[in-house]
Amino acid sequence: MAFFVGGGDHAGWVTWSDQFAGGGGAAEGLEQVPGTIVVQAGNHARHAVATYRANHPTVRVHCADLSQVVPAAWPRTHALWSSPECTYQTVAQGKPRGHGEFVDGLFSTTGVDELAIRSRATMYCVPRFAEHHQYLAIVVENVAEARWWGPKHHRGAAFDAWLAGLRVWGYEHRILYLNSAHMAAYGPAAACSRDRMYVVLWHKSVGRTPDFDKWTRPWVLCPRHGHVQAIQSWKYTDVSSPHRPWGKHGPSAQYEWRCPDRRCATAVLLPTAMRGASEAIDWSRSGRLIGDRYAGPRSANTWRKIEDGHRRYGTAPFIVEMRGGGSMHRAVSAPLSTITAGGNHHLLVHGDASDVRDRYTRLLDVHERKVAMAFPRGYRLIATEERKSDQEKQLRSLVGMAVTPNVSRDLGCMITEFITGESIEPMAPLALAA
Repeated sequence: MAFFVGGGDHAGWVTWSDQFAGGGGAAEGLEQVPGTIVVQAGNHARHAVATYRANHPTVRVHCADLSQVVPAAWPRTHALWSSPECTYQTVAQGKPRGHGEFVDGLFSTTGVDELAIRSRATMYCVPRFAEHHQYLAIVVENVAEARWWGPKHHRGAAFDAWLAGLRVWGYEHRILYLNSAHMAAYGPAAACSRDRMYVVLWHKSVGRTPDFDKWTRPWVLCPRHGHVQAIQSWKYTDVSSPHRPWGKHGPSAQYEWRCPDRRCATAVLLPTAMRGASEAIDWSRSGRLIGDRYAGPRSANTWRKIEDGHRRYGTAPFIVEMRGGGSMHRAVSAPLSTITAGGNHHLLVHGDASDVRDRYTRLLDVHERKVAMAFPRGYRLIATEERKSDQEKQLRSLVGMAVTPNVSRDLGCMITEFITGESIEPMAPLALAA
């Protein structure tokens, strides 16, 4: 493949910068793309920077508050991956957040959260850096709810203004709403569900458009047409429609996958490359007997979920979802529910006993959750705090806030094709389903 030729030490490579880089999830995927290299990364957290450097020693990693960094301090690259802070723009940490209104700013006496203001400021790093570096392509990853960034009386207005600021510098864009469990164009999918928004921007000077259909439409098995690339079927809801797509995947969410032939429009299909949680589980670790741990009154809700799962799945292993809402349990043949930085929510129940009290249970550890997020088993996670509880919190955040590498890999392939003009061949659907 004749790659785009740049100058300096990286001539012949498609080069990336990685903003708000966490522990290196985006880089882990991007560097699986032929001819791609991550040159510069930045993040404010010491444990994330240490993890990034341990796994990507050739990348220059800057430990700093990027909202205070001058763009000229970073080297020029062809593309930018950016994952700005999302916690304070959404219903995160178990409570609703503001919509972007500053009220009285940093000196507010009306209860405005200064951390929230600083968090939202990270979004503005993208146009600041784009203005200076004129990247050929940019991918901005965030939670889907970030699309509604703006004041309560005009939801989404701040997001629209942010996009307009990037259009000024010559960018066109498309907003993707994707689930990590479905993204398997150039390798395996993640073994967990993770809905995210990806704003893909490309510079008009390149003179072409990324091939979105090739890289973002998963293969499904249609009863009538066999293996086909699915289309997103958007529902009419209060927040979304086919003409105004926004949201997440699932029967109670905003979109599902269907065959592109209208005759099959009623059939809801799942990507054939979806992976089960069983692929991430270390089956050599048994845990404790359920009767010794969860049969008491203090664990009534968990016990109810365990019993219900035992009735449904028999002696087959399953995952109890230790979170609120209507979540209960799921088979290990399905992807894990969303992995978060807020705690460990996945309880494995296994063992052949017919009496549920004689089966075994344990929480999945951070390394199993890391593998479910599509990181290699050998990927190092590094904590810098001294107290064990603080170390565990840091490790949870490294995994729960990460970019799943399979998504950055597939979108990285799409961007590399766009920049170089040279085709990359995706994996065959039957190979992915094997």
